[in-house]
Amino acid sequence: MDPLEFKVSALAATEDWNAFKTDMKGFIPPQELADCHDIDIESKLSYFTRADVMLDNPAPFFAASVSKKFPMTRLTICGETFAVPLSSRDVAFLTGDASRRTVSAPEVIILTQGAKESILRTIKTVFGGLKVTDRRDGGQTLALAGLDVFKGGSHELSAVAKNTNHYATIFVTLPTFTESTDIYAFATHDDITKDVRLPEDLSQRVCAVGMLTGVSDARIEVGAGSEVVCLTYHASGVRTRVEPSVFPTLENLSGALPPLRDAFCVWRYRLSSGANTPALVLFLLQGFLKSPWNFYGHAHDATPARDFYGHDATLLCHLAPLAKAYGFKIYVALLTYTQSTTQEVDHPYKEYLGLNTDFDPSVLEMSDEPDEEHEWEGLYTLAGVPIAQPEAGLWDLATQLVTTDGNLQEQLRDVEPEEDYDIKDDSVMSSVPAIHSPDASAQPSAVRRASFLFVAP
Repeated sequence: MDPLEFKVSALAATEDWNAFKTDMKGFIPPQELADCHDIDIESKLSYFTRADVMLDNPAPFFAASVSKKFPMTRLTICGETFAVPLSSRDVAFLTGDASRRTVSAPEVIILTQGAKESILRTIKTVFGGLKVTDRRDGGQTLALAGLDVFKGGSHELSAVAKNTNHYATIFVTLPTFTESTDIYAFATHDDITKDVRLPEDLSQRVCAVGMLTGVSDARIEVGAGSEVVCLTYHASGVRTRVEPSVFPTLENLSGALPPLRDAFCVWRYRLSSGANTPALVLFLLQGFLKSPWNFYGHAHDATPARDFYGHDATLLCHLAPLAKAYGFKIYVALLTYTQSTTQEVDHPYKEYLGLNTDFDPSVLEMSDEPDEEHEWEGLYTLAGVPIAQPEAGLWDLATQLVTTDGNLQEQLRDVEPEEDYDIKDDSVMSSVPAIHSPDASAQPSAVRRASFLFVAP
């Protein structure tokens, strides 16, 4: 199934849950998968919705690197041998009167091993910028696709996937003796444009620019009088084995990962077969309520899906298509979590004695075992419409999860608290200062407001 395009505007499609449709390409029917006999659904969902796995937006769809000194080499193009760095005469010979010439890979040969190794080291740095981690011994290939010679002007770069395994294209500029002023490479995805300006002196170095397949408006801008000779490489990966790492693609950046699909698939299968399965899974959102009418700083009772941002938008883009395809529901719920304790303190303020000493709250400390209160303030659809009658036992189940799930507890404690205190004067009332006992009981409290995605059968 194709996930949602990663655009905040596209999230509005999830607001009408009944009308929301997902593309069923890649869908697998509910089943007990061969490698999932002992799968812990909650743990799997928790792991694969971490930000570093989902590759949060803005996606690292573009990266660049400049090599150190490039070794002298020779290059064969269409049967002709050229020394590198190339000269303006070489470029003129290759292009003639045209502003661009493209040569296919079989017509291009790099003649020295040192030059090949330098190019590969530079590309490896670009892979790091694209978050490519290949832990599968031979799970990816890098193939030369061709060579382009550019003169002044704007030139389109092809970032179209050539096959289902092609996930990134890397453009490597070769050293030339021409002054490379005002040369930029661009790529755009989801209205975000990334660019890099090539070094002014390319006579001794190569510059590699990598981008994921599927980006829009990929191009190189070459200033007047400048010339660029560029090798193109295609990076491909075998995606049949996706755990524990996944090759980055715009599809994986914007939608559900295959491991998440497997979790929902097994969850639905076990529900249908009567096996023990989660009745509810919670995901804490990074956006949280500062008041009952303020989410992400916007004024409405709850946030519609289109107003999700950053990590929360990524999370919803991963979960919503799969939840709908496998027949699950998604809601937004609001929680107020309060911790409080009581401690004895000195409090010298006594109005009838004429004293005016303020209480110092810095002496207060929250107990290691404070009193806790979890108050769920509302349950909403992704369109922000309140659910008038939540299912019986839902709030008790949600409270049980946030009090027993270690990951949720840790995430909730990371929410910035609103701290306050109440104080009650317990001192002995006396008009004789000598026997006045300036004691008081203080009740410090820490209130955390958070919002959750509820996913339920």
